[in-house]
Amino acid sequence: MALTRENPDQELLLRVKTIMVLRIVFLTGFVLLVIAFERNSTTKTPIVPLSAVLCAAYMLALAGAILLRINANLMKVAWFQVIGDLFVVGGIIFATGGIESPLSFLFLFVIISASVMLQRGASYLAASGASIIYGLLVDLEYFNLIQPVYFFPKSTVSYQGAYGFYIIALNIASFFSVAYLSGILSHRMRIIKDELRNKSIDFKKLQEFHRNVVQNMVNGLMTTDLEGRVTSVNIACESITGYPLEECIGRYCYQLLPVEELSRLFIYRKGEIPAPYQLEGECLRRDGAAILVSMKISHLTNPENLDPGSPKALEGYICVFEDRTEMHRLEEKMKQSEQLAAVGKFSAGLAHEIRNPLASLSGSIQVLKETLATDDQQKRLMDIVLKETERVNAIVSDFLSYSQPRKSKTTVIDLTQLLQDIVILMKNSNEYDPTINIKLNVPQDHIIIQSEEAQIKQMIWNLAINGIQAMDKSGNLTMTLKKVDGYKHKDFETSRRGVLLIVEDQGRGISREQMESIFDPFFTTRDEGVGLGLPTVKQIVERFAGHIGVESEPGRGTCFDVFLPQERALLSHRNPETKESSPQSLSTEK
Repeated sequence: MALTRENPDQELLLRVKTIMVLRIVFLTGFVLLVIAFERNSTTKTPIVPLSAVLCAAYMLALAGAILLRINANLMKVAWFQVIGDLFVVGGIIFATGGIESPLSFLFLFVIISASVMLQRGASYLAASGASIIYGLLVDLEYFNLIQPVYFFPKSTVSYQGAYGFYIIALNIASFFSVAYLSGILSHRMRIIKDELRNKSIDFKKLQEFHRNVVQNMVNGLMTTDLEGRVTSVNIACESITGYPLEECIGRYCYQLLPVEELSRLFIYRKGEIPAPYQLEGECLRRDGAAILVSMKISHLTNPENLDPGSPKALEGYICVFEDRTEMHRLEEKMKQSEQLAAVGKFSAGLAHEIRNPLASLSGSIQVLKETLATDDQQKRLMDIVLKETERVNAIVSDFLSYSQPRKSKTTVIDLTQLLQDIVILMKNSNEYDPTINIKLNVPQDHIIIQSEEAQIKQMIWNLAINGIQAMDKSGNLTMTLKKVDGYKHKDFETSRRGVLLIVEDQGRGISREQMESIFDPFFTTRDEGVGLGLPTVKQIVERFAGHIGVESEPGRGTCFDVFLPQERALLSHRNPETKESSPQSLSTEK
């Protein structure tokens, strides 16, 4: 909001209009007094001359209004009114007895009006004009050149020349005295008005500054009364709580942010909350999203309510709060990264120490199995030992891969062909069961991306194996690959181009409680599982600035969405020699 000084023309216009209104009010009151005097007078009074002068005064006021209506020059209109008023007052004095008229003081009002409407010097010009008109009237009457109308009874005393001079000097002195005093008063009033206007502008600027600071704060801010009812909020409060600003006012703060500790404070302690008071807790936004809120509460006081030196009156509380959900997530992620870094250093040495004796043990068992003549029971036991050594080696490899991911060279990858190769490898793996049907839906134009092939292959393999393991010897595992111009999943949205991989199984599904932990390291629902498959997938996806989403329903299966952005234009080419590029031919029915 722009703050500007008042237009001088607007100020003059306001003053001129004010004087015009006061003139009409004064004239009307004067007319009523004349009528009352004339009716109560015992002698016949000449009313016509005075009535003519008063009519002229009304016409003068009407002329001024017309000039304002046609947007005439305001300064000229003001002087027109002042000069007209001087002649009107002169006419009134002539019509009420001339030198004997008691109404010469009316010139003082004209002088004051000139000082109010115009500059300080205008009052002296008006006083000079009043002196000339009054002096001329008295002189002309003294020399019998004019004969005034005696509205009031004429005095029987004859006036000498010295008395006339005295009357003129006395009135002129009063005219200029009032001009001087009204000029000073008008000047002081203008100075005070300018100061008040400047203070008002400064105050409005300060208000605007404070409003901008409060409304543009990243943190939410709300003020409450002693019981916790919200009296004011800023814009950030709306985004954090989910409530529109107009609905926040009047609600309890612990309704907007239902943090348990905040509710206890305002319900049980009210006006006894110490300041500053800090709290942190989880709550649900209006839309049901869970957030972590950190809040600092301070006292809202008004010292004007009490005598100086008395304790400040507590009127309410100031609550400054922020949504720390994302910050908390980043902190946890950083802690996890630090832990993984520490574990990675440890695991590198540990993997070396485990793999060496494990390789010796596996080699020795194989030699014994081939050279010793053993019965079937002993061979079966040796096979179990070999299988378990392979399992331990796989666990160590997974652990090492998760804690110390290796960065491979970025290459051009035919993602469609890679999926087809993984399907072939999967069907020949120990995890695969012939009763499981693997469906691969890819576009006929192969999708080409630039990335690290080993990491992408590990990600797809883990998701596919996870889907197979979730199904009890039957069901469909569907993998879909497509190009997208943007991606949205729950609280994640982007307009970047990329590829979308969807892996969907018909397994036992994931419960809501388990959903929060499936990407945590070493979390697993399988007795023989290690819990590093999905965490490794998420680590790879985040490494490539992508996003992984999951939706699941217990008893009906799980669907994973993996979005990988590609800044460069996605390449594609048709491979007519590969029949497997058709979605129908890539579906394997068992």
